Amino acid sequence: MILIVDDDRFMREAFQEVLREAGFITAMAADGASAVSSFTALQPDLVLLDLNLPVMDGFEACRQIRATVAGKYTPVLMVTGMDETDLIHRAFDAGATDFIAKPVNPELLVYRVRHLLRAGRNMKDLAESEDRLRMLKEAVDCLPIGITLSDVDGRIVYSNPAEAEIHGYRVEELFGREARLFARHDRRKPFPPEQLDNIGVWKRESVNIRKSGEEFPVQLTSIAVRNADGGCIGIVTACEDITGRKEAEKRIYHLAYNDPLTGLPNRGLLLNRLQQAVALASREERKVCLLFLDLDNFKDFNDTQGHDFGDKLLREVAGRLAAGMRESDTLARLGGDEFVVVLTSVTGQECAAAAAQRILSAFSRPFVIDGRQIYSSASIGIALYPDDGLDTESLFKCADTAMYHAKNEGRSHYRFFSAEMNQSIMRRMALENSLRQGLERHEFFLHYQPLWDLKTAAMVGVEVLLRWQSADFGLILPSEFIALTEDTGLIYGMGEWVLRAACIQAGNWAAAGRRGVKMAVNISGKQLTQPDFPAMVARVVRETGIEPGALELEFTESVIMEQPDKISDTLRALKKMGIRLSIDDFGTGYSSLNCLKHFPIDRIKIDRSFVAGLCRDNDDAAIVRAVICMAHSLNMKVLAEGIENSDQLHFLTELGCDEAQGFYLAMPMAAEDLAVILGGTHGKEAAMLPVTEWFDNRPVLAG
Repeated sequence: MILIVDDDRFMREAFQEVLREAGFITAMAADGASAVSSFTALQPDLVLLDLNLPVMDGFEACRQIRATVAGKYTPVLMVTGMDETDLIHRAFDAGATDFIAKPVNPELLVYRVRHLLRAGRNMKDLAESEDRLRMLKEAVDCLPIGITLSDVDGRIVYSNPAEAEIHGYRVEELFGREARLFARHDRRKPFPPEQLDNIGVWKRESVNIRKSGEEFPVQLTSIAVRNADGGCIGIVTACEDITGRKEAEKRIYHLAYNDPLTGLPNRGLLLNRLQQAVALASREERKVCLLFLDLDNFKDFNDTQGHDFGDKLLREVAGRLAAGMRESDTLARLGGDEFVVVLTSVTGQECAAAAAQRILSAFSRPFVIDGRQIYSSASIGIALYPDDGLDTESLFKCADTAMYHAKNEGRSHYRFFSAEMNQSIMRRMALENSLRQGLERHEFFLHYQPLWDLKTAAMVGVEVLLRWQSADFGLILPSEFIALTEDTGLIYGMGEWVLRAACIQAGNWAAAGRRGVKMAVNISGKQLTQPDFPAMVARVVRETGIEPGALELEFTESVIMEQPDKISDTLRALKKMGIRLSIDDFGTGYSSLNCLKHFPIDRIKIDRSFVAGLCRDNDDAAIVRAVICMAHSLNMKVLAEGIENSDQLHFLTELGCDEAQGFYLAMPMAAEDLAVILGGTHGKEAAMLPVTEWFDNRPVLAG
């Protein structure tokens, strides 16, 4: 479309005819003001503009057209007279693109119009391209990642501010530099020129260097810039500082493969390293050692001091163990108080034993927690590849089994795995399963062993003893299954059942006229530390109707010494009910006499180990004598257990021991067998013959 602007109607129509015949669409205006409004409304592709116009001359009309957005690049062809040279200069100043003189040659007019239209389109395209390039540059300059454009020789011809900032330069400092100088020295390989034509999108991670010399990780993406013929004329590279990402990856990896409390490798990382160690040892025919470590009595720290204190102890233990590890070894925490050490360079058991001893020696010094010195120890189980297992699962199982046996043998021990240990574990598992079934099948029952007064020769009570007649294993004594009930938590229900059954039996004897039979019931340490234990005992006493004074609860010396403050409150609550209290196995728990005097104890039972050596070991005799004197000074009675012959019986009587029990006097027996003694032996009512006559006149039941 051509907009024809002329005040001469004849000229407008003449121009219109020529242009229409050439294939153009035309519109016309008679003055400058109409020209501007028509241009705004129609937005023609070219304006044929006469200079001499009414209302608004051609100069002003051209300036206003140029001021519009659409008129910025639209060609304006001025029509002038032949003698109007000065006006031509003014026309160009006003924004004219070209001029044509009157009279106008029709062919020349068409030629000029076609030429200006082509030039106008090119100019517009070029201007638009420049605008897009300017916008693109501004956008690239705002990007947070670095962008560089280098020529085929690798020299930088453009860099955005982010690229300069990342590397510590100003933008102008980068022009002309070789882009590869950003890379670390060992990565400054020039790109082969012959490969430029084949380069596509090239992504890689690398390490760049800042102006200060600092190295940092980067993600680079390069792509070739090609000309119209497809030849490479340069390379655009995007550079992203991935320091934050790398640190995040390290944190994620650490969280995934390290224990959050101690920072040591966790089970996942440990298994991975152990598998690698086993694979390497298999190829090189070497050994790998797995040490399974468990802290001794860690639960007591948690229960008495709190979990925060326990966590601090675990961190201290981890730090001390880690300090003694070689670089090739792996120390990991599995959870709780369990740690595992993998030794990759061992020659045999001697080397593994030395490592275990080093670990145990790390516990010889106290740990300082919150300003307090705490002593701890550990039990270690050891398994060797390929001796004890050919895979990680087997090694773990063997080391865990060995650790269990080390813990059973006392604190601060280590043990190697053996086939016998495995058999023991299998039996333990079978016993546990049978134990649960035995409770359901009512396979448990009670026996009673008489307790004798050495001064009056009377039976003053019985000790209640639990027995298990297993359908799978036969008769099993408490020494084999009581610890299992404690480990499985069955001790609480079973302990209450034993107490209730004993109280019911005492009630039955009392109803049959056999009053005054004291029931001594053994209480587990786990029962005694339960907050509701006194309430449970009170409930059983109330429901069975037994006289509280006829009930005596026995517990070992070690139990009350582990948590004296907590146990003291429980014992006082029981004593307040009228229940008698007795310390069993006295002499084996290293109790403090100063502490012992604060417990409301009625009786002390001397451990059978001292009674056994009484007549042949002066030390044992001295200990027994001292215990009897100490107990009497504290108004406690003394009972000696494990009497096996008359010499022991006479000796204890001479020392002033109050009571006794043992196989020599009477075996543990069922309630119906005990009724023979309760009903009288040879006409005597629940009495024992004088000690001097006992050996020659023992009741049949004594055998």
